[in-house]
Amino acid sequence: MKTILAIDIGGSKMLAGLARGEGDEFEIVQTVGEALPTEMTEDGILREIDKLCAQLPLDQIDAVGVTIPGLADERVWIYAPFSGIQNFQIMDALEARFPGKPIAIENDVNACAIAEGIFGACRGVRDFIWLTISNGIGGGIVLDGKIYRGALGFSGEFGHLNVVPDGELCGCGNRGCMEAECAGPGISRYYARLTGSPEFVPASEIARRAEAGEEAALETYRREGRVLGHALANASNILNPSKIIIGGGVSRSWKLFYPTLEESFRKIIFHRANDSILIEPTALGYEAALMGAVALTLQK
Repeated sequence: MKTILAIDIGGSKMLAGLARGEGDEFEIVQTVGEALPTEMTEDGILREIDKLCAQLPLDQIDAVGVTIPGLADERVWIYAPFSGIQNFQIMDALEARFPGKPIAIENDVNACAIAEGIFGACRGVRDFIWLTISNGIGGGIVLDGKIYRGALGFSGEFGHLNVVPDGELCGCGNRGCMEAECAGPGISRYYARLTGSPEFVPASEIARRAEAGEEAALETYRREGRVLGHALANASNILNPSKIIIGGGVSRSWKLFYPTLEESFRKIIFHRANDSILIEPTALGYEAALMGAVALTLQK
């Protein structure tokens, strides 16, 4: 039996937890969480890690896994559009905090994809896409049983597919990216345009209003599904996956956007090549990224 410290650095919060298990059977046994500061900095991130770890019994941990939002390699948090963090030598800081322990870091969505293949709905599936929709959007691509990284290690940036020409300004500097249009803040902006309200309404509240039958909220999530379905069909025509798995906070509103996602997806997919693709919510639930952090340590 192993005990793993798992840390998930998200777009608006950080979670840490302890997982215990062996092989491909691990369970998160304790979690703590904290909202991240409005201005994310290297020092701020490290303070939050220290604060969370102080709440966990770490004397028996065997390894540490950390999921990173944005671009990362084996030692460096290279860039995150939503926060502006660049070239953060995060592995040096982690090694100083956990001396002698094996440590693994990875882009958060790649980690989720790895975990879905080990622990979740893609056990035995060798070709699939994992899409996170939260405060940002990212993708992990598994081809022939391995994460596909691309020439520079940064494949899977589905959030920066252009889905609305000259649309909303994205943190990457372009306009109309899927992240700017379909992540949580993009859902809020679209709802504001429909209602004409200057009030910022979070995506979770829009989902609540949709479930209560409000038409503007329902249309916001129908539009979410249409845009996602179009983008994922194009990705599938290129990659030919067996499954597409969707996670992240927005995935909890699955019933609101999935019908139009499926309709849009099936409308433009190349059916003869991709007719059997399944689109499903993650089997790992809210703790998908923590399980991703656990999976990283097993691979290392």
